[in-house]
Amino acid sequence: METLEQAGARPLLIVGGNLALDFANTVDDPGGSADFDHLGDARRCVRWARHFGLLEQSVDDGSVAVPDSRRTPADLHRLRDAVQSGFTAVADGRPFPEAAWQELRRALAHAVGHADLVTAGDRVRLGWSAGDLGSVADAVAVAAYDLLTGDQLHRVKHCAQCHWLFLDRSKNGSRRWCSMEDCGASVKMRRYVARRAARRSSAPS
Repeated sequence: METLEQAGARPLLIVGGNLALDFANTVDDPGGSADFDHLGDARRCVRWARHFGLLEQSVDDGSVAVPDSRRTPADLHRLRDAVQSGFTAVADGRPFPEAAWQELRRALAHAVGHADLVTAGDRVRLGWSAGDLGSVADAVAVAAYDLLTGDQLHRVKHCAQCHWLFLDRSKNGSRRWCSMEDCGASVKMRRYVARRAARRSSAPS
């Protein structure tokens, strides 16, 4: 299980199996007692992006460049909300919401409009200068669009224990948790404790 360690922040599990889903999974327990935003400020955004190769390692996480007015942490948060709500709907068997699509479409238009063509072997892909937050939003928007329109969409699920999203690549499509080591283990432990409590309560005195 991959983990992103950040100074001054709790570790972030990387369990989505897709860049867009991992981007959506950057808030722990939203609205709850353990609420924590791993993209809460520009410094965290930069460190997350460097982990995924979306920013060059030389980018200063204390003074990240923001070349246009739509590329700030707040803009990343809006895109994240759209990706999270959109693919949660898909995981629940509902259509991708119109509001989420409108936000994703705006981000996608920016991404295509600012992309270069990058040749890798016999393939061509979109690429951006990996030096500012704009490249992060652009890469995530394209990843989300590719997932939404590709042949893996039916594999998008959300964890039975938490809100996080993941691609279920198991052969029989039976994966239930974002991580067996984390949520899966927590659920199994609670069930074990409940069974023991039930046995004790039903045992003759």
